[in-house]
Amino acid sequence: MKLSVDAPSLAQTHMQGPKDAGINGSGKPLTKEELDEVKEELEQIKKEYGLKEPTRSFMDEPGTEWRFGGAPDYSLTNLYYLKQRTKEHPEDSLEKVVENLVKTWEMERSHKVDYTKHQSVDQERFLISANGGKKFNNEEANKVGNYNVLMESCPAEIWDKENITWEKSHEKFHNAFAAFPWEVLEVYSGPPKVAFSWRHWADYTGTYEETTGEGERIEIFGFMTAVVNDKLQLCDCEVFYNPEDFIKNLRGEKKVKDTNSSWNTNATCPFAKQSAA
Repeated sequence: MKLSVDAPSLAQTHMQGPKDAGINGSGKPLTKEELDEVKEELEQIKKEYGLKEPTRSFMDEPGTEWRFGGAPDYSLTNLYYLKQRTKEHPEDSLEKVVENLVKTWEMERSHKVDYTKHQSVDQERFLISANGGKKFNNEEANKVGNYNVLMESCPAEIWDKENITWEKSHEKFHNAFAAFPWEVLEVYSGPPKVAFSWRHWADYTGTYEETTGEGERIEIFGFMTAVVNDKLQLCDCEVFYNPEDFIKNLRGEKKVKDTNSSWNTNATCPFAKQSAA
């Protein structure tokens, strides 16, 4: 199996930052030994607390052309997700269904080269926009990439969409984080039009542009509506969030403590309470 020259492992493809920040951090992607430790810890907490990893469907489809030479390894992302999430939804809840659907869509869009074989979306009806900006159809969204879709409405000084290709959009975040987990917070309406709030976060252990993080947790909160068909495929998605604060946090232009003042998650490890009981 041959990896892309830009991917140190299938556990760190788009996110290739170090595990730790500061003088003790290597500034480099995780080593094989560190990844082995991650997998060991993941299995340990799953067994000890009865936790399950998120489900990303359609990862075993025969004949898939993978962008990095093989199916992605979500061990690192899943470990951080389980340890740092703020919600623990029941496995049979609508929140969990929505969360897994979005995670599947992200996996397919980021890793499967042939967008016509993505099964998380309705090939004919799929549309997506961010903050009232341009609506991208399936082919357009795949061509420019998720970051360009979600940053489309930003001013050029924040995100120069005219000069950022699919590849460049992912390269900009390569070294910032070791992983970038995502969770559903609350679902407000069920199919066919699902409305929900979400949280996206990472520890800023690496570098963005010319700014190096000190391990502070960067969080993005937002809201999304998604029309789905009878196969629970995404049809028309509208995303709302504040991308400018996110970029300003990474550039050191705005303090993390001064961001997301209207959100109060007090993020803690859900199973830490169990162990303390």
